[in-house]
Amino acid sequence: MLSSGRMQSIDEAEYLLDQIPPPSEGDDELAKKLRSRLQELLTNLRAGAEGTASG
Repeated sequence: MLSSGRMQSIDEAEYLLDQIPPPSEGDDELAKKLRSRLQELLTNLRAGAEGTASG
């Protein structure tokens, strides 16, 4: 059950990251920071989910 919660969190993080427009030269610092933090969250969630799926 724990792993399905992590998978939902990964899906949610991917969804949020997809909602932010691609980076561009004119981005303000807040948009850059938000995108970076979401990418970091997604990376950490994926790393934590490795090996948790039972097969």
